[in-house]
Amino acid sequence: MAGPMVSASPIYVVDDDPAVLHSTRFLFESEGHRVETFASGFALLAAFPGPCPLCVLLDHVMPGMDGLEVCRRLWDIDARVPVILITGHPNPRIRTRAREAGVPLVDKPLAFEALVGLLAAGRTASAPRESP
Repeated sequence: MAGPMVSASPIYVVDDDPAVLHSTRFLFESEGHRVETFASGFALLAAFPGPCPLCVLLDHVMPGMDGLEVCRRLWDIDARVPVILITGHPNPRIRTRAREAGVPLVDKPLAFEALVGLLAAGRTASAPRESP
């Protein structure tokens, strides 16, 4: 009997911490997903246009450009890219900004079950929210 059917689309993981990239790749690959990793938002943006990933796990605090800015730039070039923001610095300001942008936020260390649950439920952000 075959295992669970997994999307052929990769999961993109963006983080400036090589240990996070490695461990997240390992966890998702162990579930049968293809994973592409990027060490910065600039590297991720250079991959577009291209095939739409299943999801982009996007670190918030990175040098050069924070995760929400990368998210806005992604939506400027492809409004259907699903995003989950991840952070090791969960402060109220980041939570508020993520909520206002309509982007789910997961704290590091990553709760892998929570990420899998968000993906399974389709609870990712794939288009910008309209301003009031």
